[in-house]
Amino acid sequence: MRAALLALASLAASAGAVGITLPNETAMLPDSGHPGYLPALQRCMICHSADYIALQPDFDEARWRAVVDKMRQAFKAPIPPEEVAPIAAYLADAQRRRLLRPHPP
Repeated sequence: MRAALLALASLAASAGAVGITLPNETAMLPDSGHPGYLPALQRCMICHSADYIALQPDFDEARWRAVVDKMRQAFKAPIPPEEVAPIAAYLADAQRRRLLRPHPP
């Protein structure tokens, strides 16, 4: 076992580490003062960027609720059921007021 680990470590060392530099995240969900802002910021940004949200088509609140609920149930996003409605209301409100805008890279 020890020999296998040493061989593996030797292979990894000879392969050389490759680093990548990702661009800084520049987009952020806008704080509109809506009560759903903080849960949206805390829950949505775990998995994807604000730009990803901003690129979505115009949805009404019911459609956003279905989207957020799908994230919770199908993709196991850590969103408590009681936060689905406030997050959906915030997203619909921010989209309606044109506060959600994608940022160019």
